[in-house]
Amino acid sequence: MTRHVSNGTEDTPLPNNLSREQLYYQLYNIVFQDITNGVYEVGDLIPSETEYMQKFSVSRATVRKAMEMLVNNGLIVRRRGCGSEVVSAKPATALRSVESCIKRLTSDHVIPIKCVVSAEMTTAGKDVADALNVRTGSSVYRLERVRCAGETAYYRETIFLADDYAPAILEHDFSRESLRAYYSNVLHVSWARANQQVFAVPADGDTARLLGIEPGVPVLLLRRTSFDESGIPREYLVASYRTDHYYLDMTLEA
Repeated sequence: MTRHVSNGTEDTPLPNNLSREQLYYQLYNIVFQDITNGVYEVGDLIPSETEYMQKFSVSRATVRKAMEMLVNNGLIVRRRGCGSEVVSAKPATALRSVESCIKRLTSDHVIPIKCVVSAEMTTAGKDVADALNVRTGSSVYRLERVRCAGETAYYRETIFLADDYAPAILEHDFSRESLRAYYSNVLHVSWARANQQVFAVPADGDTARLLGIEPGVPVLLLRRTSFDESGIPREYLVASYRTDHYYLDMTLEA
């Protein structure tokens, strides 16, 4: 049975005419976050065009453009006479998520969020430079976030992008905006493949502090380099997962 959910998240920021982003993209990002964070589940109907127009004081053309982007991402389908139904919580343009190999022991009982710890331009160390195929000391963007549900922190992730690939990225707030939506709709990147390694390591001091665990407790350390269709490394990600909440899962075939 289709579930009707009318309001979405109450603390979602409204689109702002003073923002550098187009209004349709702001609205798209709000609904994208509601879908990927579980406010709207697969099978739910999201609010109608008229409801979004009234809630955010935007035109019908703005709402339709945002809905078109969600359809193109494979998140919703529009059914005549019924409305827009959620058909997936993951965009079709994304690589298979890390949860396909590192899985949660239990599901969230509250909506998870990603809290930004820091976002800055910095210089690339050897590991980052090698992963992104840039010179050591080159300028890179560094985003550090922690995934939380309620008062529990589950994993820490640090993402690096080459400075010349994502100019003006510091103008974006990825505590409110989806990074994957930014990749798709601002950078227009099409992911082709990723190289990924997983290690069991003791938590260092910073990781322990951010995840609320003792230093030295084992964590799953993931390193992943993602490549676009031209074979260029565009994103380098380092993530630390709590082993009391996550485990490594693999399928082997003969």
